[in-house]
Order: sequence, then structure tokens, then C-alpha cells
Amino acid sequence: MKFLILFALVAVAAAGEVKFHDCGHNEITKVEVDGCSGELCTLHKSKPVHLKSTFTANQDTTKIELKITGKLNGIEVAVPGVETDGCKIVKCPLKKGQTVPFEYTFTIPAIVPAVPDTMVTLKAVGDHGVLACASVHNKIEN
Repeated sequence: MKFLILFALVAVAAAGEVKFHDCGHNEITKVEVDGCSGELCTLHKSKPVHLKSTFTANQDTTKIELKITGKLNGIEVAVPGVETDGCKIVKCPLKKGQTVPFEYTFTIPAIVPAVPDTMVTLKAVGDHGVLACASVHNKIEN
């Protein structure tokens, strides 16, 4: 299932396609983040991040658990305050082979430190394991 990766976002201008690392099984076809394009996305604390993506379901599933993490000083840390129930974002259940549009907006919390170089990862987990996973190279600013 190609999954829409949500992260690496800054709501500033029109969405741009960003380069991402697939950490799943090639389920995700593309990732767009407002105000970003290319290899590095600048995210701003306390600002909305709007992500748009498309993925192909790699399994039949009745649930989707979303996990958004960032690497801080080499340690993977969950981004607080983001929705973890993917079925509130896309309509569940999903069927294997189904193309799924994904659109999500969240805010980088003010408590997150400014980081000049990090990877933000979105992982979607279904009933039978990883549904989709992608990482985007970012910097986080005030």
C-alpha cells in the first residue's frame, strides 16, 4: 500500500513535492508539503504543517495507527499532539491494492527545539504490520 507520508511541512505557499526516503515497501507514490520542495524542508514551530500524499494499500486492514517521529540528537522521539488514529484521516477499512489519497495538517509544538538537520518519519501501521512509511529531511526553526 503506497502511503502518504505526512510530515516535513510548512503552511506558507503552495504545496511542493518533496524528496522522501521510503522506509516501508514502496507503498508511497509522492509526498507534498506546503511551502516545501526538493530535498530539504524547513518547518516552523507553532505553525501548521499541511501534508498531501497518495499510497497503495499493501494489505486489507480495519485500522491505521499513525506514528510521527523526529530524530533529535540521534534519538527518535514521537512528535506530541498529532492524531494517531489514521481512520480519522482516511476512510477505513482499506483493501489491498486500493489507492488512498492522504491529506493531514498538524502543528510542530513550540516545545520542540530548533534543529538544523533532522529526519521526520511518518509510519502507518495496519492490522498486518507496516502499511506505509516515509522519512523527509528537515530543519526545524522558530
